[in-house]
Amino acid sequence: MRPLELLLDGFGPYAEAQTIHFDHDVSLFAITGPTGSGKSTLLDAITYALYKATPRLGASGLKDLKHPQADSAKVELTFAMGEQVWRVVRVVGRENQNRLEYLQQDQWKTHPASEKVRELDAKLAEILGMDYETFTRAILLPQGQFDLFLRGSPRERRETLIKLYGLENLKAMRERAAAHLADLNGQKARLEGELTALAEAEEGRITALQEEISLLEERVKELSQQEKSAELNLKTLETRLELFTALEALQRRQRTWENEQPRIAETTAKLARAEQAERIWPQVEALLAVQGELERAQQALSAHRSALAKLEALLENLRQGFDPARLEGLKRSLAQMPLLKSQEARLSRYGGRLELHHPSPLPFDEDRLEQLREAERLFADHTKARTQAERAQARLQAAVGEVEKAQAERAELENKLKSLKDLGQGKKTELEKAKAALDREKLRQGIAHYHPHLKVGEPCPLCGHPVAALPPAQPLSDLQGLQAQVDTLEATVTELRADYRATQKRLDDLNEQLPKLQTQVQTLQAEADEASKAYADLEAKCQALGSLEQVREERTQRLAGLAQEIRAITGGLAPAAYEQQLLKELKAAQDRADQIAEAEASLTEARGKVQSQSEVVRVLESNRARQQEMVENLWREAGFDGLEAVRAARLSPAEAAALRKRVQDHALEGAQIARELEELEAKLQGQQPVDTAQVAEQKQRLAELKRALETAQQDLGGKKSELERLQKQLERRRQAQKEKADLDRQIDLWEQLEQDLKGHRFQDFLLERYQSGLLSRASELIQSLSHNRYTLRLEDGDYFVFDRWTEALRPVRTLSGGESFMASLCLALSLSEHLSRGRIGALFLDEGFGTLDAETLEQVAGILEALPSQGRLVGIVTHVEALAERMPARLEVFKSPAGSRVRWRD
Repeated sequence: MRPLELLLDGFGPYAEAQTIHFDHDVSLFAITGPTGSGKSTLLDAITYALYKATPRLGASGLKDLKHPQADSAKVELTFAMGEQVWRVVRVVGRENQNRLEYLQQDQWKTHPASEKVRELDAKLAEILGMDYETFTRAILLPQGQFDLFLRGSPRERRETLIKLYGLENLKAMRERAAAHLADLNGQKARLEGELTALAEAEEGRITALQEEISLLEERVKELSQQEKSAELNLKTLETRLELFTALEALQRRQRTWENEQPRIAETTAKLARAEQAERIWPQVEALLAVQGELERAQQALSAHRSALAKLEALLENLRQGFDPARLEGLKRSLAQMPLLKSQEARLSRYGGRLELHHPSPLPFDEDRLEQLREAERLFADHTKARTQAERAQARLQAAVGEVEKAQAERAELENKLKSLKDLGQGKKTELEKAKAALDREKLRQGIAHYHPHLKVGEPCPLCGHPVAALPPAQPLSDLQGLQAQVDTLEATVTELRADYRATQKRLDDLNEQLPKLQTQVQTLQAEADEASKAYADLEAKCQALGSLEQVREERTQRLAGLAQEIRAITGGLAPAAYEQQLLKELKAAQDRADQIAEAEASLTEARGKVQSQSEVVRVLESNRARQQEMVENLWREAGFDGLEAVRAARLSPAEAAALRKRVQDHALEGAQIARELEELEAKLQGQQPVDTAQVAEQKQRLAELKRALETAQQDLGGKKSELERLQKQLERRRQAQKEKADLDRQIDLWEQLEQDLKGHRFQDFLLERYQSGLLSRASELIQSLSHNRYTLRLEDGDYFVFDRWTEALRPVRTLSGGESFMASLCLALSLSEHLSRGRIGALFLDEGFGTLDAETLEQVAGILEALPSQGRLVGIVTHVEALAERMPARLEVFKSPAGSRVRWRD
C-alpha cells in the first residue's frame, strides 16, 4: 500500500480543505510543525480512512475528530495497491458517508461494497491484507506505541508476522489439501459403487441378446408382409361396399324427385300470375301516389287556414294597450342622461354622495368648491410639515449620539493599543530570553555528551588541546520543559500580535468613519432647520383661513344642494339605476311596436298561402279521377277481381328469384340423377354385392395381424434397448476402472501432501527464516547506531539484545528509553525493507527523536538517508530541526486561529 493523495476537510485542526500529493519521486520526508498543529492528525487521517479508527481515539468518539467550526469532518485517501489505484472517502457529520472507489480507464467507479459500511471495511482489510493492529505495528507507528512490536509478546509478534508475510495462507492450503483429499476419496467410493452396479455388463450376455434380436427381426418381417396383403383385401371390399351403397342412395333420390313434380307445376303457375301483376302495378302505384299527394295538399290547406286565424287573433291582442306617444317620451328622457351623469360626476369628484342631505343646502358653485378644496389641502400640508419637522429633529439627535459613541470608543481603543504594545514587548523580551536559555542548554547538553569520551592526556574532541583533568559532570536540565516554555510564549506573542492588529484595524475604521458621521450631523441640522421654517409658513396661512371645520361645513352644504337637484329628476334613484329603468321601459315599448309590425306582415303572407294551396287541391282532385278510371280498365283485362287481388298476386324480387331457382334446380337434379345412375350401373355390371359382415370379418383379421406385429416389434425394441444399455454399461465399466486407477495415484499424492502440512511445522520453518533475516538486518542497523555495542537475537520466540561491552545477553525490556527507541527504529526499518517488495509501500514513524543524543541522532539521520527506497514512502514526524533539515523533503504544518494548513517545502 502506497499513499498517493490525502485530503482533509474539517478534520481535527484542519478547518479548511487541505490536499497532500505524495509524488512518486518522494521516498523520504519529514513532517514538521509546532506542537498541536496537527502533525499526528495526518497519520490519524490515514488510519481513519482505511480502518475507521485512530491510534488516539480508537474506533469510538469519532465525532470529536470534527473541527468545532466545521459542519462535518471529511477524509479522502487515494492509494495504490499493486497496479490498482483505490480511493476511500469517509465523512463524519449530520450525514455520515463511507465510499470506496477504484480507477478504471481513467474514470472513478464506485465499488459495490460501498452500500454497507461493514462490507466496505471488510473489503479494505481484504485489499490491504492486514487488520488495524498489524497496520499500526508495521506501517504506521504512532506516538506511545512505537515499541509495541519490540516489546510485544511472542504470540502477538508471531501473529503480526504471519499476517504481514501472508503465512496464514498455509493454514488455508492445509485445509484445501484435506478437503481435496476428502473429495478424491468420495469420488473413489462413488466409482467403486458404480463398478458394483455394472457387474452384469459381460460379453456373453451381449452375444445371446444379439442372436435373439436376429430371430425377432425375421418374425417382424413375415408379419409385415401378411399385414400388407390383408390391408389390400380390406380396401377392395370397402370400395365395392361403398359403390353398392351409393347405387341404393341414387335410386331413393330418383323416387323422391318424381314425387316433387306436382308441386313444381304449381310453382310455375304462381310465377306466371306474379308476372301479370307486375306489368299492371306501375299504373297502380301512380294512382296511389296521386291519392297521397291530394291528401297532403288538403292537410296543408287546413294548416294554412288555422295559422291565418291565429295571426288575426294575435294582431288584435298586440294592438291593445300600445301607446306610441309614450315611446317618444322615453326616447327624449334618455337623450338627457349625459347631462345628468355629468352632474353626478361633479358631485362625486368633490366628495359628495347622492344620499347627502343638509337642513340648509346652498346652490352648487364649482369655483367656490375648488377654493374650499385648496383650503383643505393647505390644512393637510400643515399637519405633514409638523410631522416632518419632528422627525428631522429626532434623526439629528440620533446622529449626534453616534458621533459621541464613536469618539468614546476611539479613546478606549487608543488606551487598549498602548496596553497591548507594552504587554507584547514584555512577552517578546521573555520569549527571547527563553530561546536563548534553550539554545544555551542544547549547546551545553551537546557538549556534555562528549564528557564520557574525555580522557586525561588525550586531545579534547572539541578544542583539540590535551585534557589535563576531567571536569565534573554537570546535571542536565529539562529540555522539553524549556521547549514547552518557548512554545507557550510564542503562542502568547502570536495571540497578542493578532489582537493588536485587530484593535488597530478597528481604530482605523473609526477614524475613517468619524468624519462621515460629523458631516452627516451637519446635513441633518440643515434639514431640521428647513423643516421648521416650512412649518411656520404654513401655520400663518392656516390662521388666515379660519378653521378646518368651517371649510368642511360649507363644502357639505353646496354638495347637498347638487344632490337634491339630481334626486328631483331621477325620483330618488341613482342616475345609473334611473337610466336602466328608462332603457327597460323603452325596450318593452319598442319590442311591442316591432311585434305589431311583424304580425301584420305575417298575416298578409298567410292569406296568400291559403289562396295558393286551394288551387293546388283543385288540380290534384281532377288528376286522381282520370288515373283511377285507367287502372280499373287494366285489372279487368288481366283477369283480376280488384286492386287487392293484384296486390296479393305480386311477389317480392327475392321470392320470385327463389321460386325460379327451385324450378331450375329440380330440373337439373333430375338430369344429374339419371346420369349418375347410368354411370354407376355400368361400373357394377357383373359384380357380386358385398355386405358389412364381410368387411367386418376382414377388419378383424387385419387387427389380429397388427397386434401380433406390434408385440413382435415391442419385443424387438426391448431387446435392442437392453443390448444398447449393456454395451454402454460395458464401456462405462472399462472407463470407470481407468478412472479408479488414476484416483488411486492422486490419493497417494495428496495423502503425502496432507501429512507434510499437518501442524505448524512448515509455517514455523518459514517464520523462523523470515525472522532470522529480519533480525539480521536490524542488528546491522543497531550495531551501527550503538558503535558496535548491541546486536539483536531471537531466543525461544522472544527478542534479546547482546551487549558486547558486558558480553551479556539480556531481554529488550531492560533497555533504556533511548536504547529501546533505537532498537524499535531498527526493527521497523528492517521490517519495512523486507516487505517493501510486497504489500508494504510506505512507513510512517511518529515518535520523539528529541530523546536521542546528538551523536545518535546524527547516526540515525545517516541511516535514514542511506536506506534503499525500493519504491517505499518513508515519513518521519519530528520536532528536531537538525533531523528535518537532513531529509530530502519536508511537509510543514502551520497552525492559526483559522485552522491548520500544510504544504511541501522545497
